[in-house]
Amino acid sequence: MSLEGTSISSTAILVQIVGSVALMLWGIRLIRTGILRAFGASLRHALAEVTGNRFMSFGVGALITVLVQSSTATAMIIASLAAKGMIAAPAALAVMLGADVGTSIAAQILSFDLSVASYVLVFVGFFAHSQCTDHVRRQIGRCLLGLGLVLLALSLVRVSSAPLRDSALLVQMLTTLGNEPLLTLFIVAVLTWLVHSSLAVVLLTTSLFVADVVPVEMGMLMVLGANIGGTVPPIIATLNASVAGRRVAIGNAAFKLSVCLLAVPFLDVLKDAFAHYMDTAGALVNFHTGLNVVVALLFLPWVGVFARLFERLIPDTVQPEDGPATRYLDRGLLDSPSLALASASRELNRIPDQIDDSLLALTAAIRTDDLAGVAVAKQNHAKISSTLDSLKFYLSEVTRGEISEDDSNRAMNIMLLSANMRHVSELVLNAMVLCEARIRDQARFSEEGKRELLSLLDIIQQGLRLTLVAALQGDTQIKKNINRQRKELDRLVEASWQEHFRRLSNKNPSSVTTSALHGDLLRDFTRIFYHIHAASKVSL
Repeated sequence: MSLEGTSISSTAILVQIVGSVALMLWGIRLIRTGILRAFGASLRHALAEVTGNRFMSFGVGALITVLVQSSTATAMIIASLAAKGMIAAPAALAVMLGADVGTSIAAQILSFDLSVASYVLVFVGFFAHSQCTDHVRRQIGRCLLGLGLVLLALSLVRVSSAPLRDSALLVQMLTTLGNEPLLTLFIVAVLTWLVHSSLAVVLLTTSLFVADVVPVEMGMLMVLGANIGGTVPPIIATLNASVAGRRVAIGNAAFKLSVCLLAVPFLDVLKDAFAHYMDTAGALVNFHTGLNVVVALLFLPWVGVFARLFERLIPDTVQPEDGPATRYLDRGLLDSPSLALASASRELNRIPDQIDDSLLALTAAIRTDDLAGVAVAKQNHAKISSTLDSLKFYLSEVTRGEISEDDSNRAMNIMLLSANMRHVSELVLNAMVLCEARIRDQARFSEEGKRELLSLLDIIQQGLRLTLVAALQGDTQIKKNINRQRKELDRLVEASWQEHFRRLSNKNPSSVTTSALHGDLLRDFTRIFYHIHAASKVSL
């Protein structure tokens, strides 16, 4: 009977600890999403602007990670900037070293016993998030609510785990793991990867240590495992990013892995050397802080050397023609709408270049009866359709959560712009198919008709190249130029119709043979520029 009661009691304790950890993870997520939704664009701008030297980069990385409570989020922002060439590799590595120290500072702050304050923070945060209409204030309320939940969860972990200190089974298990340090490192690293938060694992370990459940040697080993496991999410998150972004995540992992593995044989020495500090409640968070500071001191002066080394070990790769349809739609940024929309804009910026390739193929088909471009136009349209479909679903996910009115309008404008680009691509492909049928039927345009169509295509290409510039920069002068081009195109279309009717009345054989095709192309060219003109009116 007593055995059954012990089993139930152990199960209840386990459920309480797991539930408390889940609450802590949710609180950390609320803090991260609140900061990114309120200040994501500002943080990204700060990283891009003030990373002129390694020490400034280190400080900015630490500060931002303290705010967002996630070195993974910092890694994703850095990967995005590195992919655009907005931050050099040495500065990016310095930011990540700062992010690791920032995680330690966050752990120091959250390790204080502020269980009473947690209830106040939950109340104030809930009230601000539910009652404020201003977007930034709502997100600040979300952060306060998350901070309160983290502090509350930590107090629950300490209370729930207290009975475990008398468990003979737990003592035996910890003793066994203590004799297998590499196995312990692996288990804790996997746990950290699964919860995607080294901060959460460090705080959990600290709470168990304070409750006398985990001895200091095992706690130090678990902190090392958490440090190693914390490098995995950034690597996975940057797998689909550019090579420059992957280098940052892998480089930071190499720094931490080397120091953590080297520290394992000297844990007893470290414990004895700092015996006076190992009896305090903050021993493990201090060890975590010291560890990341040592990593920074060892590698920060040499980030330039290591950046060149990683460039050799992880060389740039050429994007294959049949590679992924999208390159910049980063799902890791969905928690920060402003950053996600920046990625969506960058993805959309690729579309006009692909359409321009199809227009060049169409020009060659009209000028020289070249069929080689037909396959290019069809392949480009398939890629464009796939990219815009992915973009549409990505934007729907961005707008599904909380989003400011400005970001909501921006998302809608990106959708409108992408819809116009899709129509342009479809019309260009349709014109290409019509020309393909003409060439196969060995029908030929008259020289005058060919010159008229080519002059229209030239205006279309000019307008297409200016469209996204007008949308992204909101340049009124460029928009006026596109409007003038539309009027010029309408005039040339009208003149082409008149000249075509004149050639028909003169019974020009080529004009008679291609009369229907000529009319279809004039119609498609007019519709193409209509969508280009509509796209230029959108403001991003």
